[in-house]
Amino acid sequence: MPVLLNVVAPVFGILGLGFGAARLRILDPAGIRGLVVFVFYFAIPVLLFRSLAEMTLPDAIPWPFLGAFYVGALTVYAAGMALARWGFGRPLADQAIWGMGAGFSNTVLLGIPIVLTGLGPEAALPLFLIIGFHSAVLMPVTVAILHLDRPDGDGRGGKAATVVREVMRNPIVMGLALGMLANLAGVTLPGVLDGMAELLGGAAVPAALFAMGASLAAYPAGGDTLPALALAGLKLVVHPFLVWVLVGPVLGVDGIWLSTAVVVAAMPTGVNVYLFAARYDAAPSVAARTVLLASAASVVTVSVLLVALA
Repeated sequence: MPVLLNVVAPVFGILGLGFGAARLRILDPAGIRGLVVFVFYFAIPVLLFRSLAEMTLPDAIPWPFLGAFYVGALTVYAAGMALARWGFGRPLADQAIWGMGAGFSNTVLLGIPIVLTGLGPEAALPLFLIIGFHSAVLMPVTVAILHLDRPDGDGRGGKAATVVREVMRNPIVMGLALGMLANLAGVTLPGVLDGMAELLGGAAVPAALFAMGASLAAYPAGGDTLPALALAGLKLVVHPFLVWVLVGPVLGVDGIWLSTAVVVAAMPTGVNVYLFAARYDAAPSVAARTVLLASAASVVTVSVLLVALA
């Protein structure tokens, strides 16, 4: 009960305020867009930069830990694709979106506030390491599959270069990379800049939650309930269970690193899944419904998981 009251209720309460503000038109689409831009281009990257720059890093990157986490993510991704192909007879482009819906966690808008609030600041290092590779691993896989049956004039080399550029220009990735460089070089921000970074970073968590709630209110929610329920089940139950098995019993990792990996895997489907689906016109209804259902159901599943890990 303390976990529910002290961690989950405030997090999803702020998300609900954003959802209500959008549904009641207190916040219009332009305002939602502005808030999302602030979160993704300023608040979250600065939070990640400052946190990583000041963090005590391990002697070496724990590649087995990251490998185990992403083997779990890609396994669930493949399960989502298989469900689309053999369970519902969907084409390859739709299969990519289904896979992403099953394996792509909401690591930033929900992962950061829930993990840091529920598990404490000691979870920051494994959390940021996972986030640092999240888009770089899963987004290129999705883009590559989406383009397999959509040939155009760019060629495979051009497509690969485009994917690399998109990942490297991601402000979240840039914040992580610059924070890592600052840490390794021993660079510290001057007092005024550090004060600004502290204020911006402090706004990141509540603004991100409010922005996510408002964004969810704008997504279409009709149709494809059964596929969305199946994908939400893969995301919220199968994904964290697989990561627990691979990181814990198989790899032998325990403590805060295991807890962080499992909680991140238990995050609902990220909103980027719907953005990809809408951009490529591949299963947009399934993607929107999955994001909504998984986000709503995660109130219960994440609460149960945090209590179990406490």
